[in-house]
This record gives sequence, structure tokens and C-alpha cells, in this order.
Amino acid sequence: MTARPKPAHYRGNYNTNATQVRQTANSTPRTVCWRDGLTLDQHPAHHNGNRPTWTAGHTIDGHPNTPAWLNPTLRPPPGPWLAPEASTCNYTNGAHRTNTLRANPQSRRWIP
Repeated sequence: MTARPKPAHYRGNYNTNATQVRQTANSTPRTVCWRDGLTLDQHPAHHNGNRPTWTAGHTIDGHPNTPAWLNPTLRPPPGPWLAPEASTCNYTNGAHRTNTLRANPQSRRWIP
């Protein structure tokens, strides 16, 4: 069985940058979510009752080789970044995007 290639937004330096973003966010108590500006404690629990965690979220969905935003007490400036994002925000946005693509299958392509 041949392994499927990784999507473009997970290739290159994604794993290294995502690890740096999560570690920096977890070690900084005043980290804010890039999407809504809230700290982790200000986010509601997931539907299953689990507390949210820090993830590395793309500020521009699917942008490849995105630089890590390592100033977690501030939201990043406009542009492509991999920045701290609460899991509740990241997973909700991913679900909305996937559901939109199911309704419009011609729009499946990520940024080249």
C-alpha cells in the first residue's frame, strides 16, 4: 500500500513550526487565541466536556510553509501565520470549512 502524500499545508516546516507554537502558547499563561483574542480559560469546553487546548492554527487556511507566530500574548498581523488557536475555535472553523466544501465540491483546492 502506498502512503498518500501530505496536504500542502502540512508539508515542509509545518511540524516544527506547529510544535514551537504549541510549546510557546502552553508556557505563556497570558496566551491569546489568534481568532478571537481570548485566553484558553475564557473559551468554553468542547461538546464532550473536555477543556480546550492550544493548537497551531493557520491564519490563512491551508497556506503552505507558514511562519510560526511566537509572540503569543498578541494576535498576529495580517498575513499567513501559524499562531496559537484554541482547539474549540480551530475545530469549529475546520468543520465549517469542510461542510462548506461538501455543499460546493468545486471549491476543494487549497492555496497553491
